[in-house]
Amino acid sequence: AQLNEQKNEIDAMKQKEGAVYVRWGRKTCDNEALTETVYSGIAGGSYHNNPGSGTNYQCLPTDPQWGPPGTYQDGAHGYMANMYGAEYETNTNIPFGPTSLFNQDVPCAVCYVPTRGSKLMIPARNTCYNGWSKEYDGYLMAGKNDHPGAKEYVCLDGQPEALPGSGYDRNGALFYPVEARCGSLPCPNYVEGRELTC
Repeated sequence: AQLNEQKNEIDAMKQKEGAVYVRWGRKTCDNEALTETVYSGIAGGSYHNNPGSGTNYQCLPTDPQWGPPGTYQDGAHGYMANMYGAEYETNTNIPFGPTSLFNQDVPCAVCYVPTRGSKLMIPARNTCYNGWSKEYDGYLMAGKNDHPGAKEYVCLDGQPEALPGSGYDRNGALFYPVEARCGSLPCPNYVEGRELTC
């Protein structure tokens, strides 16, 4: 019944105008009364050291649904892509303050804002340009620069949470803070090695 309600809500949202985005590092979209949490989930992606599979992070629901019997086979198989859960890889508490998130699993929430016509993630800024409204701010995260499994850049909430019962260093898809590197990127205004906001 709950899944049918979620499906109906998603179908209704498709008929409406508005913006949908993922809030990485949080379980809900609780920034304004106008924002609805479509679902809370678990961040996932391809294994950090594998060169294949997808390159983008996914916000996976906590209540997956499977195809009818006979359309799937349990167990690992050779010719498939893989989906793993994601962990924070923050060896220090920087940039998130006194609480260590190292090896904790990453939550996410899919958010819907009916009053917004579009969305834009602005890297290297924690405020919006004129005419835009901020949903949240945080820090730019991606896969590690020397891992073969490249990942997209995403904005992780500046007050991140962890999933309960996590912290076991299972790896999988990994979130690393993104630092500026001078050269083609002009310094100033950028600063060598400083974590980028979003």
